[in-house]
Amino acid sequence: MELSSTAVAEALEDWLGDPAVESNSLSFAGALELDERDELPVAGIDQVRAFGFNRYFVPERLGGDLRATEDILMLTRVIARRDMNVAVSESTQVWMMLAWIGGDAEQQAKYAATVLHGGVIPCLAYSEPGHGADLAANRFTATPDGGQYVLSGEKWPINRGRTSTHVVLLGTTGDEETPAKRQQSMFLVDRSQVISGEVTGVPRVPTYGLRGCDISGVAFDGARVDASARLGSEGEGLELALRGLLITRTFCTGLSLGTGDTMLRTVAGFLSDRVLYDGPANEIPYVTESLANAYLSLLVAECESLVAMRGLHLYTEQFSIWANLAKVQVARLVDFNSKVLSRTLGARYFMRSAEHVGTFQKMLRDGAVVSVFDGSEPVCLDSLALQLPALAKAHGQDADEDWRPLYDLRADLPPFEPDRVSVFGRGRDATFASLPALISRLAGLSPSTGCDEDRLAVLRGQTEELRQELDALLARVQEVRRWAAARPARASASAKSTPPRLIRVAEELSALHAKVAALGIWLFNRDHLGEFFADGEWLQAALARRQVHQYEVGDLDPATAWRLFSRMNSQHADNEFFSVRRMRMAEPGARAAAKDHASTAA
Repeated sequence: MELSSTAVAEALEDWLGDPAVESNSLSFAGALELDERDELPVAGIDQVRAFGFNRYFVPERLGGDLRATEDILMLTRVIARRDMNVAVSESTQVWMMLAWIGGDAEQQAKYAATVLHGGVIPCLAYSEPGHGADLAANRFTATPDGGQYVLSGEKWPINRGRTSTHVVLLGTTGDEETPAKRQQSMFLVDRSQVISGEVTGVPRVPTYGLRGCDISGVAFDGARVDASARLGSEGEGLELALRGLLITRTFCTGLSLGTGDTMLRTVAGFLSDRVLYDGPANEIPYVTESLANAYLSLLVAECESLVAMRGLHLYTEQFSIWANLAKVQVARLVDFNSKVLSRTLGARYFMRSAEHVGTFQKMLRDGAVVSVFDGSEPVCLDSLALQLPALAKAHGQDADEDWRPLYDLRADLPPFEPDRVSVFGRGRDATFASLPALISRLAGLSPSTGCDEDRLAVLRGQTEELRQELDALLARVQEVRRWAAARPARASASAKSTPPRLIRVAEELSALHAKVAALGIWLFNRDHLGEFFADGEWLQAALARRQVHQYEVGDLDPATAWRLFSRMNSQHADNEFFSVRRMRMAEPGARAAAKDHASTAA
């Protein structure tokens, strides 16, 4: 029987045990200790592998457990809430998606079998020391030679550069007469199958966060590989790379959700036990509202993540826009929370003690990398900005359809087909396209005990403002383009010329996208997620924010702040994730499962 994504996540929770138990391989104390020593968390990685995490990156048609992309989201969230070093080290399995996108049938069967036997630790080797995110400028060479390729060059900085078994890389196969976009090809190199030459690791890089990760590089010196290591056609490398990044950017949201949960849980727990001014510190009104707002941001981030995962199944071709929107906004929601929670901790934030505050600091450092991974925030926003004219042109031309599969968390989904991801989605985005239908559905709602006519009226007004804001933002796209065209051209040595004003529109659209996602989740799940969710007070508070990830002291009505705070405390006390639905964590004091027993839980 197929398990829901929450059940799969709960199975991994039970497998890993309570992170507060120091003897567990993924414990908070152990993670801090290894982090201080810049040491790879091998025991934690082995525990995750023993569960069968790798199986969730192989499609069912190839014998794996990749049924729903939400499974990967939730499993990543479970691991990241304990130790980002483990989550980031093992989430490199996602790069095998490139074999399912660009590989032929024989390659897919071969790599699937290897992954399912636990024989793959891939790394993504795109970046080069002198070129950063400008992949088109890479100089790594892959010279064809009689049914083989000779690989030479260095890739740095990359995750798992030294400790990987397989390397996914871009190499130049074209010459000077080849168009720039067709000069590079993609290779999936099994390091044990290199015929001749050398493949060596480049030393690790000291990092601000992820101190236990193998952030290093890999160098090829005349390394000869069989032509079967190439994925796709010659010259197709950049396109395959971009298609893969659209998937992984979406999956990055699970890392943010995991770190965000632990940061809020750590601060909330510490302040509830601390007595100040004759009472618990968490009931100081300023603190109460800060925690309530942080909790609300996590709910919105989860809604955006869940809708994106469902969209990967239903609207796969549209992710050239969607992946960037989701990654930027979920990371922003959690990053802004981290700043507020740091301020709420006060002086304790600056103390490197081994208590819970040390865990908060580690999560803050580690979680900050999400906005850099798989295309930094500026790179994602630039990609969005370049596609805004197409989005503006397509706006309002979407056909009516049933949006239930996108938003109803109980609705069945078709299989995920990663090979359908397209570099250019022609300006389509299902979340924005669904807004008129969501407004109509809201208009037809009847008052209930927790959501009376007054609240419905407020929500209807807020959603109409969403429609007007979307229209205005997309109209600004044309205004900015006309403005930029009328300005005298300024001499610049850079080929990147995206107007900052257009990037500002992309930022505001990212915030708007998360609001629409939260609206859709609320409208289609009110009948089964409990009274707090159904009442919609949390949604009203989220829609009231100008930029959904930002909030200030005094923004929340005191009664709303208290109800959000109480809901957060209830989920904390019940040992549940901070979530719109019930998802339990490992029992307090639970020991991890023995690694020599194969997991049958998921």
